Amino acid sequence: MLLVLALGAWNVADGLATVQPWRLDGMTKLGPLNGLTLGIVVFSYLAGRRAADPRPAKLAFTAILGTGTAVALISSCGPSPDAATTEFWIPALSGVLLFGLLPWLIGRLVWQRAREQRLVVDQAQLRERNRIAQDMHDSLGHDLALIALRAAALEMAPDLAERHRQAAGELREAAAETTERLRRVIGVLREDDRAPLTPPEESVAEIVDRARESGLRVELRGQESLRDRTACRVVQESLTNATKHAPGSAVTVEVLRAAAGITVTVTNQAAQTPAGRPRGGGLGLIGLRERVRLVGGTFESGPSGGGFRVVARFPCEDGAT
Repeated sequence: MLLVLALGAWNVADGLATVQPWRLDGMTKLGPLNGLTLGIVVFSYLAGRRAADPRPAKLAFTAILGTGTAVALISSCGPSPDAATTEFWIPALSGVLLFGLLPWLIGRLVWQRAREQRLVVDQAQLRERNRIAQDMHDSLGHDLALIALRAAALEMAPDLAERHRQAAGELREAAAETTERLRRVIGVLREDDRAPLTPPEESVAEIVDRARESGLRVELRGQESLRDRTACRVVQESLTNATKHAPGSAVTVEVLRAAAGITVTVTNQAAQTPAGRPRGGGLGLIGLRERVRLVGGTFESGPSGGGFRVVARFPCEDGAT
């Protein structure tokens, strides 16, 4: 009611803004100006701009406009028109619309645009966090697994001094523990949102060569020089998985490329040495399955002939060579 009264047909404003859009029994003013108008405009705009919940303002505007419209219609169109009531309510309603509702709507629009900009920034940050988490898992996790593999091979060397053997064992345990801590960090960084990663810096053959240098027995068949982001990640994660869960086993990597897409098959035999206590929560294969699914492919993994097999089929990405 204070808003309506402030926007009412105050006599002090007669010379400032008087509009006569239609004739009634008396002089009718549309949107009168008075000393409180500017303050009401600013207040309405700020209410729309800063209020997180618009429901109270919506209820207030609805109540004022509904009541005022009903009273104005009854007083002007009823059997006994009341000119005084009409001359109050029509200017009051027009004032609410012009100086109350319109600034409030503008404020809500500004608030909505600011909120959308914040959401865009938040989504960009989430994508970057996911990109960091995925790169850490794929690159650092793979390198740490190779370090642990080399340390294990050094630990089993027959001509190694006892103190060196102990140091190699400590190095292997430290690499495994670091891998576990890395997975916990990834669990904090990882979000549901997905983003494309940068193109691979290595080909499938180069990834396999690094694994061979670390002591892993790997046979590569098919498209050895292929540079496809998804194919490289499948090979890298599968070799890491074989290193952790089947140390000492032989691994076969087959990469086939056809018009329908790329098929990557990685098979490892049963472990020749005990793998020790399993570490991690299987996030590698889960993330790999999701990565292949997002590019429109299919992913299968499971035991095969005493060992383990991973099969991924997916379309060729743009720029794959």
